[in-house]
Amino acid sequence: MFDKAQAIFTYTLNSSSLTINATDGVTCVAILLTAGTGTYRGNKRIGSLDSTPTSLVVGTPVTISSEQSKYIDSLLIDGSSGTIEVIAR
Repeated sequence: MFDKAQAIFTYTLNSSSLTINATDGVTCVAILLTAGTGTYRGNKRIGSLDSTPTSLVVGTPVTISSEQSKYIDSLLIDGSSGTIEVIAR
C-alpha cells in the first residue's frame, strides 16, 4: 500500500500568473485554460535555444510532470489575459 500522503494544490488564475519553483515541491501540475488566452513556459536553456511560451487552448488540459524524486523548477503559467485552472501535487 501507499506509505506517504501527497498534498494537492488547486487554484484558479484569473488575469494573473504563477511561477512554480523547485522550492514549492511540485512533481506534477495540470493546467486548463477555461477562458481567454494563456501560455506556459519554462526557463531551461537547451544548447543555444531558450524556452519560448506555448499557447494553451481553451478546454484542452496540459500535464507536466517530473520524476517523483525531483521537482518542477521555473515553470511560468501566464493567465494574464484569461482564466486557468491549476492542480498540482
